[in-house]
Amino acid sequence: MLTITNAAVNYGESKILHNINLTVPNGQVICLMGRNGVGKTTLLKSIMGLLKLRRGEMHLDDANMTNWATSQRARAGIGYVPQGRGIFPYLTVYENLLMGFEATDPRQPDLEAVEEVYTTFPVLKEMRKRVAGTLSGGQQQQLAFGRVLARRPSLLLLDEPTEGIQPSIM
Repeated sequence: MLTITNAAVNYGESKILHNINLTVPNGQVICLMGRNGVGKTTLLKSIMGLLKLRRGEMHLDDANMTNWATSQRARAGIGYVPQGRGIFPYLTVYENLLMGFEATDPRQPDLEAVEEVYTTFPVLKEMRKRVAGTLSGGQQQQLAFGRVLARRPSLLLLDEPTEGIQPSIM
């Protein structure tokens, strides 16, 4: 379970998030909705540790993760697909999927999980030897999902997940 208590985040002097309280129980799907500029991406980045809290706390299950590095959060089971995909354009599809394991144990990639990604997104299996930068926008988004899903995260953060995806994939 993710618990956020009285969180505040600034960009410089600009207050972006103020007194955010949120609980996400295990097994639940939560959707943050709002117009542009209200702080949705800022909240996701702060959960992932890419932005530091100015005030407040974050807990993952019983562990206080407020001061954890991004890599610690990834090892604890948090997966993040940023807006804009964040793939490695000069690596192959397969190499991109393996990069997801760099945060956990790069020496022990879960090849069974990679096969599960190929089952979920068959186009990635067909294109596994292609350089990722040559994929369409929707295929790159599937690759970004697959890279995170291959790690079997306990908490999955998706920023603008439908961007560039055909409706039948969702």
